[in-house]
Amino acid sequence: MIRISIRDKKMKKKGAIVAILDNQNRILLGERPTDITCWAPGKWAFPGGHIEREETPEEAAIRETKEEMNLEIRDLKELRLGKDNGAFVFYTRSYDGDVEIDHEHTDWAWVSRDDIEQYPLAPYVLEMYDWVLQHG
Repeated sequence: MIRISIRDKKMKKKGAIVAILDNQNRILLGERPTDITCWAPGKWAFPGGHIEREETPEEAAIRETKEEMNLEIRDLKELRLGKDNGAFVFYTRSYDGDVEIDHEHTDWAWVSRDDIEQYPLAPYVLEMYDWVLQHG
């Protein structure tokens, strides 16, 4: 599939990610391959990616989660950290399906707050998780 990414020049954020929590307050993380040259190689991060032409940030988060983790998500709420990480950030506790990762990940895990600091995390993952636990 060829992806063309053309956005309004006013839109500064080019991606969308989503923090998914299960009923035990664990967060879903995917491990990025170490051999990639783009964002966060070898780090654990939330599903997400680029916003395609004529796609809303929510639609991008839903699509990317389906592509990367094989989950159908809904009821997205925006997460506002007050930091610009270049992406729209959402969270949800509403999902269907069983996790199956694609080629963009080498592993995945449902991670508790007690265990998350044992993982090499992508930027802002811990802050986003803490925000959702406090506000979501």
